[in-house]
Amino acid sequence: SAQEVPDMMPPPGCSGGNCHPPTGNLVIGRGQSLRTSSTCGLHGPELYCVVSKLQDSQNCCFCDSRDGKSHGIENVVSRSDPDGRKTWWQAESGVENVTIQLDLEGAFYFTHLIMTFKTFRPAALLLERSVDHGHSWHVFRYFAHNCSGLFPGIPPAPGRRVSDLVCDQRYSDIEPATEGEVIFQVLDPSFLAENTNNAEIQELLRVTNLRVNFSKLHTLGDRPLGGLRGHPFYYYALYELVIAGSCLCHGHASECRPAPGSPPSVEGMVHGHCVCRHHTTGTHCERCQGLYQDHPWQAAEPGYPHTCQECKCHGHARSCHFDMALYLASGNVSGGVCDACQHNTAGRHCELCQPFFHRDPLEDPRSLHSCKPCDCNPMGALEGGLCDAYTDTTRGLLSGQCRCKVHVWGQRCDSCRPGHYGLSLTQSEGCQPCRCNARGRVPSTQACDPSSGACHCKRFVSGRDCSRCLPEFWGLSSDSLGCRPCDCDFGGAYSNRCSAGQGLCLCRPHLHGRHCQELQSGYFCATLDQATAEAEHGRSLQPADPQLPVSVQQGQGEIKAHTLGLRAGRAHFARVVDGAGLSLLAPTVPRALDYDIVLRYETQVSGMVASQVGGWCQVVGWGSFLTVVLLPRVGELPGLRSVDPGALRRLQELHEAGCLEAARVSPPQSMPEACARLACSISALLHGGGLACECHLQGSLSTECAPLGGQCPCRPNITGRTCDRCLPGTFGLGPTGCHGEPSGPVGVGSGTSMSFLYVA
Repeated sequence: SAQEVPDMMPPPGCSGGNCHPPTGNLVIGRGQSLRTSSTCGLHGPELYCVVSKLQDSQNCCFCDSRDGKSHGIENVVSRSDPDGRKTWWQAESGVENVTIQLDLEGAFYFTHLIMTFKTFRPAALLLERSVDHGHSWHVFRYFAHNCSGLFPGIPPAPGRRVSDLVCDQRYSDIEPATEGEVIFQVLDPSFLAENTNNAEIQELLRVTNLRVNFSKLHTLGDRPLGGLRGHPFYYYALYELVIAGSCLCHGHASECRPAPGSPPSVEGMVHGHCVCRHHTTGTHCERCQGLYQDHPWQAAEPGYPHTCQECKCHGHARSCHFDMALYLASGNVSGGVCDACQHNTAGRHCELCQPFFHRDPLEDPRSLHSCKPCDCNPMGALEGGLCDAYTDTTRGLLSGQCRCKVHVWGQRCDSCRPGHYGLSLTQSEGCQPCRCNARGRVPSTQACDPSSGACHCKRFVSGRDCSRCLPEFWGLSSDSLGCRPCDCDFGGAYSNRCSAGQGLCLCRPHLHGRHCQELQSGYFCATLDQATAEAEHGRSLQPADPQLPVSVQQGQGEIKAHTLGLRAGRAHFARVVDGAGLSLLAPTVPRALDYDIVLRYETQVSGMVASQVGGWCQVVGWGSFLTVVLLPRVGELPGLRSVDPGALRRLQELHEAGCLEAARVSPPQSMPEACARLACSISALLHGGGLACECHLQGSLSTECAPLGGQCPCRPNITGRTCDRCLPGTFGLGPTGCHGEPSGPVGVGSGTSMSFLYVA
């Protein structure tokens, strides 16, 4: 405010720590604040006489307040003009108990009083003061020419202490008859050794009202029996009243200004509003400024200004208050408590943040933005989004850390803890457990997706909870991949899918085992060249046979050849001599598929050989021995034709093991083990499962046959896959075999014939 100035260089009036405003006459400018209980002439002209001029015939006059001869109380105010003794205040004649009272607009220091009288000084008076604007009064000093007689019980001046109540006889004599003075000093010079800054003396100096009570007039020994009232010789008359003092500033100001509501200012007037220093404020610098309440307010003393100390509010409060209990508890170090902390701060020193705010460790504590909102996720946070207001590692506090639900974490409580998902406002614990199968989930990652709850499964595991193997896998376990491949046989099983628990594939008829690679008893797999037509079973055609073409022609599903006849030769072969032919029935094929036609032959006489698979002529040479084989184009079969890595691997194995080449040669060679396994799978595909052995009950030694090819174990002189025929030259197939002696291998002989074969 205008009454508070900063403390820089000490101004005049401030030395040694405390300040003193100049002393002046408190009456100046306050004539309207003076009042008296008696003034002459108020009710009409009133005769009075001047006792000091009794020898003068003009010693009596009239007092009349209605014209220029008035003698109101305002006349006692000191003037600097030379006619100062031409005006005065005068009471009614003969009235003894008269008061003069000064009402100040506030508290002031009162130091001394001087009254200059026009007539005799009072025979007795007393000076009173009030510190509560006239509600109560206390006597300052008694004055009397006979203290013991007029104020019995009051000790004579001086007292032993400055505050003692005494009676002073020095200023009450009848002489002089005019311009006599009554002087009073609050601090008697004889007591100056006392500490004038102690509370008792300071209180003694403070006044809001002063009252002079004239209680007895001096007379010249002619006091009438009826009293003095109206006696023109005896009255109180006062030239000047000086009440010296200064504004009350407790040592914290060296100047004062008009207070609100005070009388208009005039020259020499003592004002009552202090211009405070030392961070004090108030009309009398009686308290500390709003932000300077860290220590208790004290009046300044010589050498000790007792400057008010600033509260440590970090710039977040406009005021603070003093708490004595805190001050004492701190060892008289600090007692300030900040008021109404701003910028979302809280605490005694605004050093904390309000609930739902936290201290930003990167911001200066005095920054307007040092307290940031908690920013908690309402779905995962507790206590309405309350967070740690500051960091304290000893207490486990982290600034900004929200109070999370049981299964939630993160500074904002916006993430599910590992092993949980589905952050939700309605979930009392924030998130739900993942419920992942421990064997099927990847152990080193978050168990499940924190949003959907879908578990992170191992490579060959599926399902929301990782509890199922992928199609074509089985045996959920704790190993790194989770499940094992079904590895179902691509021919023996209907598909590559198997049971989840045991890995059992779904087998085609007459196949079993986990992979469907084992044959049921009494069943076999066909070889790749199982579809064969043997020449020995053909019908010979003579050169004159009209069925023999003279040129290549389209056939009707038969194998035809020019021949001269059949002769004994190698087993399963027939010699076709020059000019003769052979008619064979095409073997039955198990499945609609593209087949390669293979002719196995041997020539007795070298000649031109031309062979072509398809529906066209086969020029075989001179004296050929024939076997016709239908080889399936396996690359078109399921499990061998797709881009699946397994199919490519199987095709590669077929070629690398020479399985297809081995099936073409004459005579057929024994197959490698890999070829036998693949041939069995292909057979199951082509034939829809295992083939029945169907061994001849009499011609075979057993109902079991060879797993590959199905050859039954034949009795003596019996031949055929099922042991159902006698060897050439034998007869009578029965439980002991065939009778007779075999005539030798069939198809072995000589001849020089050219054969033309047409295959449809």
